[in-house]
Amino acid sequence: MFRLPQNHVTAVVLGIMQDGGLPHAGCRCARCEGAFADPARAEYVACLGLVDNREKETAVYLFDATPDIKYQLNLLAGVLDGHPTRPEAAAWPPRRSPYRLRQPDGIFLTHAHMGHIGGLPQLGPEAMAITQLPIYASRELGHMLLENALWQPLVDNLRIVPLVAGQTVDLAADVSVTAVPVPHRDEWGAGTFAFLIQGPERRLLYLPDIDDWAQWPEAEAILSSVDVALVDASFYSSDELGGRAPVAHPLIPDTLARFAHLPTQLVLTHLNHTNPVLNEGSAARTAVIQSGVHITFTGQQFPL
Repeated sequence: MFRLPQNHVTAVVLGIMQDGGLPHAGCRCARCEGAFADPARAEYVACLGLVDNREKETAVYLFDATPDIKYQLNLLAGVLDGHPTRPEAAAWPPRRSPYRLRQPDGIFLTHAHMGHIGGLPQLGPEAMAITQLPIYASRELGHMLLENALWQPLVDNLRIVPLVAGQTVDLAADVSVTAVPVPHRDEWGAGTFAFLIQGPERRLLYLPDIDDWAQWPEAEAILSSVDVALVDASFYSSDELGGRAPVAHPLIPDTLARFAHLPTQLVLTHLNHTNPVLNEGSAARTAVIQSGVHITFTGQQFPL
């Protein structure tokens, strides 16, 4: 559970890994073996929280619903205080159950891949049992969720808020989220968004997945326009998968070469379990640090 500053808008990192997390299913590499043997060495799938605790009722949003969502919600237990026992009651403060967290105020989905929507079933009647939870997603992804018969008991309790490219959602008078389309493999035609979060004082870009910076001509202009950018850093080198599959993400050295000179605080996230920057003292990690770029960690906070 994290401590967050009072009377602030804060983005907080709730996970740093590619969709499969650490340890990775079926993997016997030293890094995964270590995490299987010692859960303290495990890392959650990439996720960002946004907390606005300036009002008497704290507003809490997630960016992506990962397979680790139950742990990530628990990290926010200090702001997701007890679940209302009588949500229809008009009295303030509402009665709270000390044994349950309340649901977040909304979840923004970047795209349809497993690591970004795989936690949604945990919100259904078999587990958290949310009620009319706002889900902000592309129109196509929203339609996919609503038409998925396997998830029908869940989606009946979701309130899909369809987004189009460039659309801004106002969360408060001085807090907003804008959907920014980025190129990423798209098996269902549902698209991929990065999210530009505008706070009272600072702007943050959350971009956990992209195929190639060269396919996104607006990259440098958009990254230059924000104070902090958390970007896709899945792989350091193209040989990490041993030829088993193509590396359909920008390599970290390319990201550094393109953007390390920007005044933006550049932060690497969405790391594959094969990525050598996960190793303290590795040559790859040292190269990133020496470039002035940051490697994120669960619990890192960005005041906005």
